[in-house]
Amino acid sequence: MRRALFMAVLVLTVAPMGEAQKQSASGSQQTTVEEVIRKLDNERIQAQIHSDATALDRIYAADFIGVGPSGRVRTKPQVILDFTSGDLKFQSITTGDVQVRVYGNTAVETGRSIMNGQDKGQTVPRDTRFTRVWVKQQGRWQLVANPLLVPDYAPISSHTNA
Repeated sequence: MRRALFMAVLVLTVAPMGEAQKQSASGSQQTTVEEVIRKLDNERIQAQIHSDATALDRIYAADFIGVGPSGRVRTKPQVILDFTSGDLKFQSITTGDVQVRVYGNTAVETGRSIMNGQDKGQTVPRDTRFTRVWVKQQGRWQLVANPLLVPDYAPISSHTNA
């Protein structure tokens, strides 16, 4: 009887510890994914500013679809061509209020940005809100969607230069 009681106490004591460790590991994994997405997005911003086709090709998924700052729908080849041809160019892009939510192999990044640039000679909207969808495919995260950028008229409270 004492042995059964001892085993029951042991199980009830150790089981929650194992569950807490699982939750902690899951939490740290989520933080790691958030860091990876933030780093990739900073790389994407720099690739856009410097018209780096190699980096853009690595970051954007083959089936990427997005809406650019002028409202034009762009696929991955169109994005790369627009930057390398000079049709779309940014002098700077600053982001703020960025949040990354992770759902398994999908991450949704939202935030605000201040952009200084031109799309086919037209000034792009300066202050916008964005949503980007990232998916982990074949062991790496890639941008699959960047829906419509929405003008934002409130100032960004905290921002990171990229």
